[in-house]
Amino acid sequence: MRSQVYFEDVSVGEEIPSLTKDVNTVNILMYVAAVWLMDRIHFDHPYAVKRRGLPDIVAPGNMAGDYYVQLLSDWAGEKGRLRKVGLQFRNFMTPGNVLTCGGRVTAKTVEDGKGRVDLDLWIRNQDGVVCVPGKGVVELPMRAAK
Repeated sequence: MRSQVYFEDVSVGEEIPSLTKDVNTVNILMYVAAVWLMDRIHFDHPYAVKRRGLPDIVAPGNMAGDYYVQLLSDWAGEKGRLRKVGLQFRNFMTPGNVLTCGGRVTAKTVEDGKGRVDLDLWIRNQDGVVCVPGKGVVELPMRAAK
């Protein structure tokens, strides 16, 4: 884990450190088994391609949400709190994709003495295509109480 980031150290427009994820059949299968998501588009190639017209088996959208939770939690540190994550599914995440998860600070406010940071989020594949755009809200500790 990185060192603790504080509200006062963050600037609007700043990008947070990115997270890279490799999508492959094994991690998709492990994920769908762990969450009991048994839609065949996630593990049955002939079904996904021939019957459903997909480019390949596809990673479940829930994985993208989990990637965002990891991205924001890693950045916010032990004293930070993830308050909200929203996402939209725009493009498939398929085996062979190398995904870059990132975010940019869009606003900073102090509410009830707590530092709130709003972020635009993205998950891009190796071709630069945004697969899952999102938004996040993180509460960061403040160095000085206000």
